[in-house]
Amino acid sequence: MSNKKTLVLSLGTLTVSCILFITVGSFVTATQDAQPAFTGEYDVNDLEDVLVVVKEHEHESLFLLANEEDDTTLFESDENTQITSPVFMEDHTAAFIQTTGYEDGDDPYETSSELAYSTIYFIDLVTNEVVNVADARGVLQDLAYVPSSKQLIATGENITQQSEPEKQEGNQTAIYRVNNGDLEQIYQGSYAAPGSMQATEDGKLMMILPDDQGNWTAESMFESTERIYMADPTEQQLDLELVSDPEKSEPITSFVQVEDGLIYQTILNYHDGDDMYDYDLVPYSYKNEEEGDRMGVSGNEIESLHLTSTNMLYYVKRSSAYRDGNAFSLHKRDLKDGDHVEGNVFPHNDE
Repeated sequence: MSNKKTLVLSLGTLTVSCILFITVGSFVTATQDAQPAFTGEYDVNDLEDVLVVVKEHEHESLFLLANEEDDTTLFESDENTQITSPVFMEDHTAAFIQTTGYEDGDDPYETSSELAYSTIYFIDLVTNEVVNVADARGVLQDLAYVPSSKQLIATGENITQQSEPEKQEGNQTAIYRVNNGDLEQIYQGSYAAPGSMQATEDGKLMMILPDDQGNWTAESMFESTERIYMADPTEQQLDLELVSDPEKSEPITSFVQVEDGLIYQTILNYHDGDDMYDYDLVPYSYKNEEEGDRMGVSGNEIESLHLTSTNMLYYVKRSSAYRDGNAFSLHKRDLKDGDHVEGNVFPHNDE
C-alpha cells in the first residue's frame, strides 16, 4: 500500500512540475513576444546615429537612435513581414528592405523564396517620407551604399522582376545594382549570398564569399573557405580580387576596414575538432600580411561589424533564446581606449 502511495505522490509531483514548467515557459515566451526585441538588423553613421529594427508581436519597426535626441519610430512593417538591412545614405536619407519572407509552395510543409515579395524603400529621416525604390519577387537580403558613385547595391535569392516566378531547384543568389526601379545583375557565381558587403573609400565593393565562388560544385561547398574579396561595382560583371590572406584556412564571418587593414571575426579553434567553436575578433595588417592578437570579444558569435570615423566599433552578439532560436544585442567598443570598454547600445538592458 505504501508503494502505491509513493507512486501516486511521485506521479502527482511530476504532474505539478510539468504544469509549472509549461506555465513558466508560456509566460517567458509570451513576455518575449510582448516586449520589443532587437532583430540584429542595424546601421550606424559617423555621428553615431543608429538605425535598428525591433520586433513586437507580429510587426517589425525601424527606429532611429540619434545622439542626444529621443528615439524615433521611422517605419512600421505590415503584419508578418520583415525589415532588413537598414543603411544610411546621404541627405538625411536611409534605405531598407521589406519582405514577406517565404511563402508556401505547392507542398504546405515547404516554402520557396521565389514566391516571396520584396521591396526596397528610401526614407527621409527628417520627414519620415517613404519612397518605393524597387519591387521584386524573391528575397532581397542585403544593401550597401557606395558614396563615391551614389550607387545602391543589393543582394538577393531567386529574384525576378516583370514576370511571375517559376519553381526553382535550389537557390540562385546574385548581386544587383539598383537603378530606376530595376535590379541589374552584376554578379552570380556563388551558392551563398555575400556577407559584410561594404564600400571602400575609393568606391570599390568589399564582401565575404566562399573561395569556390565562380566554379563551385556540390562537393566543393563542404571544403570551401570564406574569404574577403573586392570588386569595382560599376562593372557589369564583377571581377573579384582576393583581399584577405590567401593562406588562411579558417573562415571569416564578418569584417570591417581599418586604417592599415581589417578587423574580422574568425574561429580560433577551427582545426581542433572541438564541437564548440571559439569565435573572436582579430586585426589583419595589409603591410605585415598577418593577424594580430585576438581582441577578446568572445563568448558568443559576433556579426554585423561597423566602424565609425571616430574608431568606435559596433557589433551584434547572437545568443540562444528560450524557445525562440536566437537573441541579439548591439554593442560598441572604443578602439582608441586602451581598456576597450564594451557598452550595450540596444536593447537597453544589462549584460
